[in-house]
Amino acid sequence: MDPHYCQYRDELRRFFARYSHNANDPDDLVQELYERLLRYSPRTPVRNPEAYVFQAARNVLRAANQSLWTQRQRYLFCEPAELDGRAQTARHLWIEEDGGADIAMHDLERVLSQLPRTAQIALVRQRRDGWTHQQIADELGVSINTVKDYLGKAFNHFRIHFSLQEE
Repeated sequence: MDPHYCQYRDELRRFFARYSHNANDPDDLVQELYERLLRYSPRTPVRNPEAYVFQAARNVLRAANQSLWTQRQRYLFCEPAELDGRAQTARHLWIEEDGGADIAMHDLERVLSQLPRTAQIALVRQRRDGWTHQQIADELGVSINTVKDYLGKAFNHFRIHFSLQEE
């Protein structure tokens, strides 16, 4: 390890402990910073090692805080004692609808039938059958870019139809 980086270890730990949204990981962030500095060494000699190290530290901190924020937005945190109550409440909210799947399938088929035949084939082959763009292009006798155009139009048609339905 370069001695310039090691001499800032304590200062970096304090920096990460102070500004990280997760106070438990300053050592992990220092380690991640060192790993990043080793992986992406500068092309030219560094004139101001302290500024270089702390700019990289700010980038690591920004990424860590963004990741933590994203994780917190995705998951609802609650105490273990609350978990059973929340699960019970969720069970009471679920109502089984008779024919809901049939209605959804009919709506899907109706929207699909509004597309040109080639776009229908491309969409079904890709989504249902898992075909590649090349396989679809070979079947339809068109270029890969044309297949991508068909799929783009089909996805846009579905997006427009179903986003209007939600409003």
